[in-house]
Amino acid sequence: MLTILTLTLQSLSVDVFSQTQKMPDFQSNSNIDKSEIKDNTQGELATKIQLEPHENQFLDDYYQVSDFAFVLSNSSQLCPSGNCEYELEGGTMQAERIPGERSLAGRITIDTGDSKKAMELRASWKTVGELYKNDANIKVIKGILDLGTSQFSPENKYQINGTLTKHGENYLLEVKGIK
Repeated sequence: MLTILTLTLQSLSVDVFSQTQKMPDFQSNSNIDKSEIKDNTQGELATKIQLEPHENQFLDDYYQVSDFAFVLSNSSQLCPSGNCEYELEGGTMQAERIPGERSLAGRITIDTGDSKKAMELRASWKTVGELYKNDANIKVIKGILDLGTSQFSPENKYQINGTLTKHGENYLLEVKGIK
């Protein structure tokens, strides 16, 4: 069973995109290099989000975004210049109400240089596998990431695959998606 999950985890970077993607180290609220995503006719995204326990002590098992990196492919209508900057405000991962299911919501601003677009970001996923590696609990996840002006009818939907890794009290969410 462990071998199957390991193969699934290793194939995430190959199956989601048409080329292998390497996620960079964090640079606070900075962009991932555009060369990380191959420009093609399908919209692609990659994100890496660090989460820490929520500052509101009454929100048990809630986490807030402490750092992130985000990029869209050049074919994306949201960033056609391929040279955008991204800000994520109020990013919160909710408590696990159903075992293995989580969601993350926030407001993302996409600065194209000529204009800024503010949109709702919502991701929801299910755990499809689990690994323990280097004393870390790694959940292999699959779900949907929505971007749009309306959270109930978003204009941009991405099928996502990735991992949610627990490091002490914090989590690291790494996701790649295709429109």
